[in-house]
Amino acid sequence: MSSAAVNMRLDTHNMIMEEALGARVVEGVREATELSVGDFDGCRFKLVCAPEALSVVTMHVDLPCWRELSSLGGQAALDEIFAGHVAAPDPGYKVAVRVDCDAVAAADRPALLAKLIDIKRHLVGAPFADAFAKLAAGTATKGPVAALPWREGGEAVYVMAGNDPAKPASYDRVAVVYAIDFPEETDRAMGRVLLQQFAETRVPGAPPVTFSEAKAPPLEIRDLVATSGFLGFGGKKLPSVVGYVTLTVFKRHVDTPEKLADRVGLCVGFRNYLHYHIKAAKTNQHMRMRRKVYSWLQILNRAVPKPAAGREMKTATGRSFFRKK
Repeated sequence: MSSAAVNMRLDTHNMIMEEALGARVVEGVREATELSVGDFDGCRFKLVCAPEALSVVTMHVDLPCWRELSSLGGQAALDEIFAGHVAAPDPGYKVAVRVDCDAVAAADRPALLAKLIDIKRHLVGAPFADAFAKLAAGTATKGPVAALPWREGGEAVYVMAGNDPAKPASYDRVAVVYAIDFPEETDRAMGRVLLQQFAETRVPGAPPVTFSEAKAPPLEIRDLVATSGFLGFGGKKLPSVVGYVTLTVFKRHVDTPEKLADRVGLCVGFRNYLHYHIKAAKTNQHMRMRRKVYSWLQILNRAVPKPAAGREMKTATGRSFFRKK
């Protein structure tokens, strides 16, 4: 679980933006810049330093799910975490943050950098943070399902408070349900196997995981899927998905601020973590196949018979000649 946590946390921010922001916020680089990068999960970033104000850094962010996310705590998180730095985004982007690096004390710049590079985690993680905070405080109650269509391919995540059927009035858990899909058939097959392994593997202290096939969504969202048909981006109904994976988070998993922040990061990075391991598994298979083919070629090369060599012989008069075998 610890190695998984590290991998998922690293996937919550863009390394290119971290390097570019670090050079300007911490190292003091002052040069005109317009840098655009995109993550494979559909999120786009643009970093702008205008020539007339080289110390002012503006970061624009485009989140495909911002329309729904803004009403699920995303806008409140933006206004709270980046108070005084929120700016108007450029066309094609949803949010923007502007910082005058020269106006920030040197001792505060590393913390500011950490906050800027984790902007996607802060915004996308807002629904998780809200649900986990209520769970930790013991104030979780039955409410509407927070449905977040965070990938254009149609995948969504659902967050809701849950209870023990034996104690219907006690909401002592939060269920996080991911609708998972991949465009490539090989990724779909490997993704299903990996998700099944998640459900079958029990790690002490970790949130329990269950996997549901596409034809049988989890009970927590079955009515929502059946009545509204909402499965993914923009309310589009998907023809099919690989399946649904459910993480059940209990109070003991989020009973400290450190645990809560860690669980939010894990939930935000889960889909990227899954995608990473599928690609890593495919790479490993290709490497093993290439090594196997190479070993077969070596065996075939050694199996080629050498041409028969002639034998030198001499006649009675001393003349030499070669006799073929």
